[in-house]
Amino acid sequence: MIVSTTLTASHAGIIGDALASVAAQVDRCLVIDTGARDDTLEVARRIAGDKLLVREFRWQDDFAAARNFALEAAHSAGGQWAVTVDTDERLLFDAGFDLRGALARTRAAVLLVSEENAIYSKERMVRLPAAVRWKGPTHEVLAGQRDGESVQLPGVRFRELPKDEAALRRKFERDVAILRRYTRQHAKEPRWHYYLGASHQDLGQYAAAIDAYRACAALGGWAEEGAWACYRAAECCCSLGRWADAIALCAQGLAIRPATAELAWLAGWAAYKSKRYEDAIAWSNMAIVNGLHDGAGGSFPRIGFRHPPALYEGPYDVLRWTFNALGDAAAAQQAAQEYDAAKLAREGTRRA
Repeated sequence: MIVSTTLTASHAGIIGDALASVAAQVDRCLVIDTGARDDTLEVARRIAGDKLLVREFRWQDDFAAARNFALEAAHSAGGQWAVTVDTDERLLFDAGFDLRGALARTRAAVLLVSEENAIYSKERMVRLPAAVRWKGPTHEVLAGQRDGESVQLPGVRFRELPKDEAALRRKFERDVAILRRYTRQHAKEPRWHYYLGASHQDLGQYAAAIDAYRACAALGGWAEEGAWACYRAAECCCSLGRWADAIALCAQGLAIRPATAELAWLAGWAAYKSKRYEDAIAWSNMAIVNGLHDGAGGSFPRIGFRHPPALYEGPYDVLRWTFNALGDAAAAQQAAQEYDAAKLAREGTRRA
């Protein structure tokens, strides 16, 4: 049996489409009511029909606790797989895709689903009873996974609904408050420093974000995350016009994970902005070599943390600006043509 799990409070306006996106592929739609005060549950019943199960959970300002409750409730309901779909998410299945067949064939314990633009992936399907547990009050992680137990599931993507500016600010401020406390309690765990940095960055608090990202990278955890912490810190330096610091952070990130071509691209942009044109060309060529358009990027496994334009057309964009600054019109024109071709390739890959 496949059970979808959805945490909800008062989300009558969006829960219907979330459940509708998955209902045909599952046997039960489990809704975890954390305190709905509108007609959320009536909407859920109208969409899921006799597949609907509702369980109550008192909200504790802790997403991991709620998600672990959902896994246990799904297992108690007879589920062999739990499929997470939040109220602000929509699962997108390729035409003819059969989730039951895909889950029956896999030996994995956890399946990741890619965001629709392939920017990152999330653990969205868990074999029951769960040998893994969610951890963290926000930006929670599925802990306890062993090598080879988690794989990407092709044929399925997810979409997240955009939030308005006020809702986003409330979310970021909430996350900063939660993660400040949590990083004090779990100072040696890099993940929480990373997401504290992300929340500060989203609020435009760049100096605080840089400090948190640096703490993440220094703790030496998951290389992909550490390298991306350097990338995000370098973004903040660029926002502050600190070009030399941005380049140094990109170099630090490449030392952690050399395959992260976005770091070379961003270093090239920072070098261009600081008029270090020879360096801008060298960094951009490095990004191309490890990118996805005309490089070896496809041979490097990536779970998340990517900026697709930097893996395709971004380095050529830096090159055309740099060659224009140097007065080399022919080289700038060539870079512009390569930019157009790489961008078309990225857009074609996204549509596919």
